[in-house]
Amino acid sequence: MKVSREAPLELLGPLGCGIQTGAGAVINSLKVTPGSSFAAFGGGAVGLSAVLAARVAGATTIIVVDVVPSRLALATELGATHVVNSKDADPVAFIREITGGGVNFALESTGRPAVLRQAVDALGSRGSLGVVGAPALGTTAEFDVNDLLLGGKTIRGIVEGDSVPQKFIPELVSLYLQGRFPFDKLVKFYSFEDINQAAEDSEKGITLKPIIRIGG
Repeated sequence: MKVSREAPLELLGPLGCGIQTGAGAVINSLKVTPGSSFAAFGGGAVGLSAVLAARVAGATTIIVVDVVPSRLALATELGATHVVNSKDADPVAFIREITGGGVNFALESTGRPAVLRQAVDALGSRGSLGVVGAPALGTTAEFDVNDLLLGGKTIRGIVEGDSVPQKFIPELVSLYLQGRFPFDKLVKFYSFEDINQAAEDSEKGITLKPIIRIGG
């Protein structure tokens, strides 16, 4: 796909997967609106890309739930208005208190059924939840049917942010060049000789999006 000649090509690889997924879920799928509230359950590359996109979309309350302090700190740097470590506090109660009843939009990117339940419970009336976290095949989850019914809540699965990459990725590149989508803060470069370290750092959550430089 074609992008602006000003774009740093070595940086763009992650746009094709996790970053496109998080941003696309917010912009294309959930269609987060100006002045709304949004919660990301999971502060990895997908969740934090969603935070960046929620800012672009004009959400004014942006909440990130995670268990890794460094990710929560980065979320604040990227524009989250509130963060909560779910090891230390009940994220559903936290979100309901901040928003006065629940968020308008949420995204679940952890793939954990218990977190999915929290995301459903954290929705406000007529709230919408996007699910992008992929657990093992056959994994099931549960929620309160009457809460879903009476609250008019929506749950929908999303793949790659419902994106048309040839259109959406150049748009993200343009936003990046304008300084409105700083996804470079999610990335860390490694030399080819350090590929094993990159894999280890990614697995431990130290690095959100490692990029391997080969040569040069």
